[in-house]
Amino acid sequence: MTFQLFGQLVRLLMKEKMQYRGDFLLSAVAQIISYAGDYIVIYLFIKRFDTLAGWNWPEIALLYSIGLFTYALGASFSFVQMSQLEGQVRQGTFDTLLIKPVNPYLYLVSRGFNLAYIAHITISGSVLVWAMLQLNLHWTWIQYIYLLIAIISGSMIHAGIMTMIGAMSFIWVRSSYLFSLFFQLKNFISYPLPVFGTVVQLLLTVVVPLGFVNFYPAAYLLDNDTALMPAWAMWLVPLAGPIVYGLGYRFWMFGANKYQGAGG
Repeated sequence: MTFQLFGQLVRLLMKEKMQYRGDFLLSAVAQIISYAGDYIVIYLFIKRFDTLAGWNWPEIALLYSIGLFTYALGASFSFVQMSQLEGQVRQGTFDTLLIKPVNPYLYLVSRGFNLAYIAHITISGSVLVWAMLQLNLHWTWIQYIYLLIAIISGSMIHAGIMTMIGAMSFIWVRSSYLFSLFFQLKNFISYPLPVFGTVVQLLLTVVVPLGFVNFYPAAYLLDNDTALMPAWAMWLVPLAGPIVYGLGYRFWMFGANKYQGAGG
């Protein structure tokens, strides 16, 4: 599958979704209100303690916004597709992807592209800009480029992990519970990692590298303590995304090649 064909499939899906604009807009507004509530809860929590592990409210707002923004970008190409893969494998409908003369993974993610994540991007992007203005940051152009790279890398980490979870459907068939575990772990990166114990910090750095989504890049950009990792860990951020996504893709293709049909 060429990138041109990939783009055409995404455009066709977007055109299909926009046939019901009222439903789309109401869903987007509901998502924005929901995440606005999350921001308010975190704000009230920080207001009670003033700071959390040395991070003030605008800094944590920036941290949370990077996490939500990267999740939206990564999940738009992976969450719905991978969460529905279990049903396709169980019912045997995944076979229809294998008979198409295109890469099955790219076809799956393009046909399942979720435009609704624009709501997540809207609110997280807005709060991210607000936090940067509140902090009165005087960044160099290198730091702005680093932030852009970190967002791309974080998106790839989210997509890579969800791709791995989806690939487990080829092995265990039942894999939806792993998404619940993933979202439980993702909740931890709503706050600075030093808030948690050493075990959790190691888990989110080495085992499930969600710390590289927002904590390590934000700590570097804000010149805050990076807890267990030394300052040079910031250079691992641009590498983490491609590595995790590459492993996820290879694991998915391995599982697809081993797939033998419904119940196989």
